[in-house]
Amino acid sequence: MVDEPSLSRATLASILGVAVERLPEAPLAGRVHDHWRLQPKPGGPALMVRIPKLSHLGLSPRAALIYEAQAFRRGEPSGSTPRLHGLLRVGRRLPWGGLVVDAIDGRPPHLPDDLPALGRALAGVHGLPVPVPARRRPLLDPMDPVGYLLQVARGQLDPIRDTLTASVRRLLETEMAAAAATADQSRPAPRLTLADTHPGNFRIRLDGTAVMLDVERPVYDSPAVDLAHASLPTSLNWDPAVTGTAQRSDIIGFHNAWTTAMPRPVVDTVRPHILAYRRLIWLRTTTWACAWAARTDVAAALASSKPDVADQARRLARFADPAMMEAAREQWSGPKAFTAEELVP
Repeated sequence: MVDEPSLSRATLASILGVAVERLPEAPLAGRVHDHWRLQPKPGGPALMVRIPKLSHLGLSPRAALIYEAQAFRRGEPSGSTPRLHGLLRVGRRLPWGGLVVDAIDGRPPHLPDDLPALGRALAGVHGLPVPVPARRRPLLDPMDPVGYLLQVARGQLDPIRDTLTASVRRLLETEMAAAAATADQSRPAPRLTLADTHPGNFRIRLDGTAVMLDVERPVYDSPAVDLAHASLPTSLNWDPAVTGTAQRSDIIGFHNAWTTAMPRPVVDTVRPHILAYRRLIWLRTTTWACAWAARTDVAAALASSKPDVADQARRLARFADPAMMEAAREQWSGPKAFTAEELVP
């Protein structure tokens, strides 16, 4: 749900040392960040001031700020993420600090037309050189990424397992067991991945290229993480600003656009893991939605007078619906499942 802004316009202007008129009346307020568009000079390029409010990774404010700054710095050479221009220190007025990055002018994606642009943008990130292990810190670099994703999903599921219907609990446990069967395989070749790549996190610029906006929790893992998150049903239907829909052929086209833009040796390392990661990322997302439903008065949220609250409640309730779960499973299990070669030829 969307919270109130974390600080006033006047306070932020004072911290930045700019006239208050250079900031809008209010930010674009979100659950994790407030976003203030800053116009430093009349007619000049605009910047975006990101004011964090929490850490998805459970980090301290200073550690979270360092992590997010490194995320932007490492993604910048790809051209697929905003440039970082500066940091605002953690302090009394900014408990989580802040970041100043490029303001990206563009529109939300329209499906399926813009999916190939998303694939090419991700290829720009996944094609970046990978540092030696000692230089990957502070970003997450799990030696057992499958086990790590399973741990996240289990951590969300276990506290609310007894609140689920028998059919939902059985379905999730079946998928958890199938995912765990892949945990003993060798580690997928790690690349820089952005890990939150649903289509609503991108903007399409006038030239048709895509830029990812929120770069706050990347991890060194298989690119299959991002390819799954960008194209699963739970992601395609997540952001109401994203219009249109995507069919099977469109999801294949998205993957093929990524494949065409990537060096063949990298493609060959991703193909063996592409279906397993669709299951893993679906489990991560769906257990999160189930946990939300278990700790929320869903009826009250659906009836909320705040449009953003009611809309998010509708989407999350749908993710926890057994029918949608079954539709998602068909992508990697059963006669309608994708093949790895189909997605990553």
